[in-house]
Amino acid sequence: MPFVKVPLLMAVGVALGACSATVPDHLARPADPNARVPAVSYRSVTTGATALRPAEPKDWRELNRQVGPKS
Repeated sequence: MPFVKVPLLMAVGVALGACSATVPDHLARPADPNARVPAVSYRSVTTGATALRPAEPKDWRELNRQVGPKS
């Protein structure tokens, strides 16, 4: 019986949460040319990306010692 109550309570919570959300003006009236919209700005898709260049092979024993537990 408790397994039936949890989905029911979740559904009620989602339904009430959806009713209380405010919709932005530009989404509420998409055909209105006078509706205020957020400013448009350019952002590069590669901003914050790091270059991962090939590296020389390293000694696997030393790499294991670096990541292994300290004794």
